[in-house]
Amino acid sequence: MTSTTAATGLRNNELVQIEQIDPMALDLGTADVMATIDRASLTAAGLEVPPPVGASRLSSLQLGSDSRPVDGLWLATEGGSLVGYACVELPWRDNTGSAHLRGVVDPGARHRGVGRALLGAAMSMSGKAGRSMIYAGAYEGSDGVPALEALGFSREGQGVNAVRRVDVHGSPSSRWDELYDEALTRAGEYALVHQVGPTPEEMVEDMVSLHDAINDAPLDDPEEEEPAVFDADRIRCYDQAMAGRSQTLYRVMARHRSSREWAGLSLLCVDEHMPRVAFQEDTSVVRAHRGHRLGLLMKTDMLRWIQRERPDVAAADTWNATSNHHMIAVNERLGATVVARHVGFRLREAP
Repeated sequence: MTSTTAATGLRNNELVQIEQIDPMALDLGTADVMATIDRASLTAAGLEVPPPVGASRLSSLQLGSDSRPVDGLWLATEGGSLVGYACVELPWRDNTGSAHLRGVVDPGARHRGVGRALLGAAMSMSGKAGRSMIYAGAYEGSDGVPALEALGFSREGQGVNAVRRVDVHGSPSSRWDELYDEALTRAGEYALVHQVGPTPEEMVEDMVSLHDAINDAPLDDPEEEEPAVFDADRIRCYDQAMAGRSQTLYRVMARHRSSREWAGLSLLCVDEHMPRVAFQEDTSVVRAHRGHRLGLLMKTDMLRWIQRERPDVAAADTWNATSNHHMIAVNERLGATVVARHVGFRLREAP
């Protein structure tokens, strides 16, 4: 525990305390309670998004996607019981003028200033770090949307991501077989390669270019947001973080047969703590190899592979910016349906 933050912003409840703790000192018991609050919040909003379990919440706070803990973590307690939390991530490879905030308050403890107090602590750290662009988000239909609006955040210039789900168990394999064969008629010059787990060292540099191709996708905030900077260290740190979080990586990669150039990548993560719903990460095609239905080919191949190899995976979720019409069309052909929408918010702080 690093410090105690004064409970400013609280209304009619002087018993709530806001404490900042070292993410690496967080214990599994506390993470279990945090996951319970997450589940209660999703249930209250009627959302079908899979709730985390404590082990997943703990490892995500301690390892993130870059083998680094979140930069700030605060817990709100009332009468000794945890009623909410907030965390801050300060990008350091790119977008170093921004901060990303996440937080949840138990539905039974809302409308008493707890969220405002947690935000105040997180904003103080972001300001001291020189971050002038603060980003947050909330699911449509949840209390998070009006809460962020009341706290001064704006949706202006921010995107909406639709969460789509493919029913791996309920979808007939014949659907994906047909789409695979259709795509193969345009992509016959390409071979597909499967990879499970961390990237072998001899392939890291090739993986950099495959991940970098995602930078052509629409940005949520194109006027302010910088493209992600990919290098070998970022790939290694990502793979190490996922392994440390018990997330098994499944990569389908496309390679041009004659030139041997790597052309595309589709990446799926299975959280072994909660494998029922996998998460589709990047699907990208290198610009020089577009127009050959490689996106459709790789994604159908991934679903066929997972259906065979991972019977414990019942569904796969993917997030698409509503402006990314091409990938939305591909996912809808795969049978994906919208289960939630996530709204981006931004708060521009004075420099």
